[in-house]
Amino acid sequence: MADRTCPKCNHIFKYPTMLKQHFKKSFHCLMDDEEIHIFFNPNIIKCNICSQIFVQKSSLYRHQRNIQCVKKRSSKVSIPNIIHINQPPTAVTNNINHTNSHNTTNNTIINNNNTIIQHINPFGFEDVRTIPITEMKKILKSGTEAGMHIIKAIYEKIENKNFYKPNLSRPEIACLNEDLKLTIYKSKEFADALFDRCIALLHHMLYLCKNEFTNMNIKYIYENIEHIEITMRTEIYDKKLKNIIESEFRNNNLDTKDRIKNFIKKIKEDTDTKDNSLLQIKNTLDLKAEQNAEYTKILTMNELHKLFGDPRVILGLRKEEIILNLRISRFEETIFYNFWIDRLNTIKKYVIENKSKIGDIINMNQEETKIMKMLELIKTRVELYRCDAYIDLNISDEFRLDDKSMITQPMINL
Repeated sequence: MADRTCPKCNHIFKYPTMLKQHFKKSFHCLMDDEEIHIFFNPNIIKCNICSQIFVQKSSLYRHQRNIQCVKKRSSKVSIPNIIHINQPPTAVTNNINHTNSHNTTNNTIINNNNTIIQHINPFGFEDVRTIPITEMKKILKSGTEAGMHIIKAIYEKIENKNFYKPNLSRPEIACLNEDLKLTIYKSKEFADALFDRCIALLHHMLYLCKNEFTNMNIKYIYENIEHIEITMRTEIYDKKLKNIIESEFRNNNLDTKDRIKNFIKKIKEDTDTKDNSLLQIKNTLDLKAEQNAEYTKILTMNELHKLFGDPRVILGLRKEEIILNLRISRFEETIFYNFWIDRLNTIKKYVIENKSKIGDIINMNQEETKIMKMLELIKTRVELYRCDAYIDLNISDEFRLDDKSMITQPMINL
């Protein structure tokens, strides 16, 4: 029903009174009393740009495409866009050039025509630090829904509305790029880029929230992000992301288009504005560099060998005994199998209990995958050649067993 469905977010309310409260309190769906009155009295059709009244909706739509009405839209001061900068309403007029806690640049610029131009982060340079840590933690712990939650949390912010459709009837999508110009994507290309950005933002949040979680929780969260990235791209796009993109174009395309065009124009005219924007881009790049450093592993294979011994040497000293044991015992009960499982558990315990970098936690997962794959291959060889006197235990140089005679000599490939 029209009188219970929000036209901006499409949420359906049980009662009209609840929808009225939604219009008054929800930032992205705000309406003033006059607009609310018009909404609940459909016989009155009024242009929300120039206040002209119409009897038929078709007349209103035709009017809003008129160049004169569009010009009035672009010159209209949009107070909600300023309120979005975490400022109390009473401070809006006195604090337009507000600087947030994460950046040293202004979020809002006023040009000579008194048009308010919101700072816009280029596509791919949205700053996740505008989200409170408490909300980041909730998103990271939301399982497979984390991807959609981060998209909504980021792109509902006015400064991140950095893409629009130049023509609603065509598939091309224009995005503000890091050069503060426009890049044109095809619809599918844009959806892929948006999904990739979603994954990058989740990794940024994990880095920022590292001290809020135990190492074991970080391991689980990282595995979930990997799962979303590897197995859920098509599902997320087909079922959810596509609807979000279409809803954005349906509800905000013209406003976003005007804002981006005005912002690009202001960048060309005002060097301070451009410098501030480039500084914000640098801040985002710095965050990415910090995250990459955290994701770099310290515990290399050589470090692990120093801590827990080199398995090529340890097992090499017992190679004959190990081969005999593999021939007569169930694989899961052999010296070889239990050595690698014990080693894996020891490494995992060490990483979890120490203040390891995220890179080492990630590497622990990768090491586990490699070791389990190696054990599967050796098990297959044992089953095929159990009756032979010799079983080849060398999968790769990393998992090669040295002969006794070669332990103190340079290692040669067998």
